[in-house]
Amino acid sequence: MKVKYIDKRHWRRIIDREYTEVKVNNNKFKGIIGLVTMNKVREPLEVSVVGQNIIVADDNYQWLQILPEKKRYSITVMLDDKGNPLEYYFDINIKNVTQKGNARTIDLCLDVLVLPNGEYELVDQDDLERALESGQITRKQYHEAYVIAHQLMIKIDADFQSMQDKIMYCFYKIKQKAKQHKQGVTKTQAQHKPKDHKAKTHKHKPSHKQEKHINQAKNERSETKSQHKKGTFEQWSQKSSSRPKEK
Repeated sequence: MKVKYIDKRHWRRIIDREYTEVKVNNNKFKGIIGLVTMNKVREPLEVSVVGQNIIVADDNYQWLQILPEKKRYSITVMLDDKGNPLEYYFDINIKNVTQKGNARTIDLCLDVLVLPNGEYELVDQDDLERALESGQITRKQYHEAYVIAHQLMIKIDADFQSMQDKIMYCFYKIKQKAKQHKQGVTKTQAQHKPKDHKAKTHKHKPSHKQEKHINQAKNERSETKSQHKKGTFEQWSQKSSSRPKEK
């Protein structure tokens, strides 16, 4: 089955990204939270969700990745460049691996897509059928996927607002982590800021034209030693005669 790393390390659509991760273990949430910031993408990604075409990946968009511990699903919240949620994507998984630095899911094909208003749809049933027919999953796993998906849809119907509140808590935790990381980097940079040093004089290699003049001057000095001062006057007179006359 497909293994999905939540930092999107293998996703070629992203040209430049930032990733922040935090492991949480309290009475509100247990598991891994990741935040992928897409600084630059090759091209926007547009998908259909409950009959609406939505761009979910573009420059400066973010994906909030939530991996609950000991659960059979994970959540990806797609955010636009202003931080507005566009879609809530629930992956049904065989397993969530909440290993910090290598957090990943073992995908079980079936997914539930939810709009911010609570409308949802079940997708990728064909992928689940193919996985069963090809022997990638057992019949037990096939039925488990539908059970987990329907449990999620019941929760969404009953109280999606409560689910959103928990997701917002995860977003707060990852933003807090990102802020701490940024402050730590700034502090480290300040500590390693180089001291001011006196300016040093560096010798620069002369250009071809400059080198020609230098060699010419050397030759002139060499000739001057063996010639009368008249030669020097002649040189200066030649230089003077070559100057344009003042009007």
